[in-house]
Amino acid sequence: MSFLGYLVLGAAVYVIGTFIHLKKLKPKRQAGVVYTLTHPVIIGLLLGCFVVMFGVSLLMGRFLLGHDGVDWAFVVVNSLVATFIFYFGVNPDEQMKPPH
Repeated sequence: MSFLGYLVLGAAVYVIGTFIHLKKLKPKRQAGVVYTLTHPVIIGLLLGCFVVMFGVSLLMGRFLLGHDGVDWAFVVVNSLVATFIFYFGVNPDEQMKPPH
């Protein structure tokens, strides 16, 4: 996979996270519910993203990249990076808040 492929994959994960933020989390935040990294909803979303990306990475390694076996380093690192990017899409307000 080339750099452009990873860039497109990261952009897709970020857009999905932003969509979830705008449609599901933002109305609740406006109602006064605060979601931080330790909130069960955010943890569930991050775990769900990791599991989905784990499966996608396994399939990418096998069929797109042609690995004979499972390349665990690729699968785990790709899943962690995608989950990290997903977090910035789901929770953009946390990173943009000025310190109190």
